[in-house]
Amino acid sequence: MKQSDVLFSLLGYNSLAFTTYFFKKVHKTDFIVNWHHAKIADKLNEILAYTHPTNRVIINIPPRMSKTEMMINFTAAGFGINPASEFMFLSASDDLIKSNVSFVRKIMQTDDYKEIFNTTLLNDAKGSIITSGGGKLYAAPFFGQITGFGCGKMNANVFSGALVIDDPIKTQDALSETIREKVNFTWGNTIVSRTNDTRTPVIIIAQRTHENDLCGYLIENEGTINNGGRWDVLSIPAIIDEYTEKERSMWPKKISLDELKTIRSLDKWVFGTQYQQDPKPIEGLMYTNINYYNEIIEPELKLMFIDPADEGKDFLCAAMFYVKDKKVYVEEVLYDQKNTETLTPYILDMIIQHKPTYVHIESNAAWMIFAKALRAEINKISSASVRCYISKTNKEIRIFNEAPSVQRNFYFKTGKYELAMKHLTSYLKMVKDQKDDFPDVLTAASEYLKQQKIIDVL
Repeated sequence: MKQSDVLFSLLGYNSLAFTTYFFKKVHKTDFIVNWHHAKIADKLNEILAYTHPTNRVIINIPPRMSKTEMMINFTAAGFGINPASEFMFLSASDDLIKSNVSFVRKIMQTDDYKEIFNTTLLNDAKGSIITSGGGKLYAAPFFGQITGFGCGKMNANVFSGALVIDDPIKTQDALSETIREKVNFTWGNTIVSRTNDTRTPVIIIAQRTHENDLCGYLIENEGTINNGGRWDVLSIPAIIDEYTEKERSMWPKKISLDELKTIRSLDKWVFGTQYQQDPKPIEGLMYTNINYYNEIIEPELKLMFIDPADEGKDFLCAAMFYVKDKKVYVEEVLYDQKNTETLTPYILDMIIQHKPTYVHIESNAAWMIFAKALRAEINKISSASVRCYISKTNKEIRIFNEAPSVQRNFYFKTGKYELAMKHLTSYLKMVKDQKDDFPDVLTAASEYLKQQKIIDVL
């Protein structure tokens, strides 16, 4: 077997192997491989082999993680295994698509590519490629002129091209409802009809920019293959196991966890959307104005609120509040999904350390027995006044009503109790089945402090 035949068998249907091989040929340096490249390549390999269950793939990944490089090499590999392939590239950035076409061309012009694959270039245009096998690549801005062009082959039973959409909307445009709706309308009215067959692959690779961006629109309206829908979604966050003991960067050699935390601290909504691929409706967020503090507080009053929880999806939340000059400082938070019996010693340790004057324990429903038992334990170690309270009104309404007071009067310690803060800053207005344990404790504290005229009622 000739060496070119061996390389074809090794590279043709292996997107990651193709990328590492030709990246070095074109850029004269190694392509640094991370685990997420293999995840992306698995999807692309299924498409090249025509074995993907739907040929509709969404890949959501943080910025600057080599997503475009993977798609450039995927395209060159596609022309290699089928010189008659027809591709269409679309992007919000005109510069990006021109660059993409240029690098596909550079790969196909290398001596190795010409030797391994029976495909040669017939044109030298910036925005398109024509091959000796009748293949084509047409690249255009997302809102550009694409009528008259198509991709894929009718009745194909092997790979014959694809529609590739790389970042369909610019991040600076994502908050414009008008532009988002135009993107989604253009998809349904113009772009989806550019595929020449229902089996022509469509690959959208992008960072998330908004809950109603094109990816969100398609997931909402056409569903994922996990729930019987059409789209195979690969979503890769920048921080894996965020806010847990296992928290780590998805690609430490590219960007460290500390660097990601710094980015997160600047704008949690942007980070959650573009880096974690977890967009929340910014217009529906309850807590949008958060006050922070770093200084040591000499309080006039200390009090603690405890919201117990079953082991499982709910969190036990115990928060220590320092009050000074009618401002409420959230000094320490115990926020954990372990059962109450396991966490009781930690609650007692907090009380010993901070010496609160008042301790309030929510005792709704079955928690009355626990509240009384905990009160007995607290009385052994502290002179704090312990109160078991019951919230009788609807939780979502209580949280909604007290949110302005919390945002006005409460201050949160910078860089502390981060999981609780994540659940607070992503909490949505009047939506059930959320992580509401921390907002609930803040609400109870705000209600009590206003009743006692310790903070202002405005």
